[in-house]
Amino acid sequence: MTGTPRRAHSFFLIGTAVDAPDNSTNVPATQPGLATRAFKNRRFQSGWVFSLAAFVIFIAWPIRNTVLVCWVYGTEAYLRDGIRVLPGEPIRFSNGVLAPELPDIVTGFGIFLITTIGLSVALFLALRLYERHFLKPASPR
Repeated sequence: MTGTPRRAHSFFLIGTAVDAPDNSTNVPATQPGLATRAFKNRRFQSGWVFSLAAFVIFIAWPIRNTVLVCWVYGTEAYLRDGIRVLPGEPIRFSNGVLAPELPDIVTGFGIFLITTIGLSVALFLALRLYERHFLKPASPR
């Protein structure tokens, strides 16, 4: 055989070696998806961090406070007796009792992780869906 030798990769399928042709030179270069490009942009990253912070502070944290009261005292204490979490540190309930550490830590980390991971995955999937349905594919060169 003359010229450049072809490299072959062996794949083992149920004890049988199968040679696959080397397609490394025939594979067109593809650009990363819209979601990957967006998350690599510094301005987008900082805007997303500020959006997440605002969502956690103004929406998720009040939900966390409700969950904390319901965990420690039950739903009747929250709904009927009106026990709430007071602003400030240390975390205190409206009846004057300090919040137990374990429920405080678990609800804080839980609501933060659920919110940030959930919204990031939702944004990633929304960008992928937008790219798939509304952006025209790049023409081959």
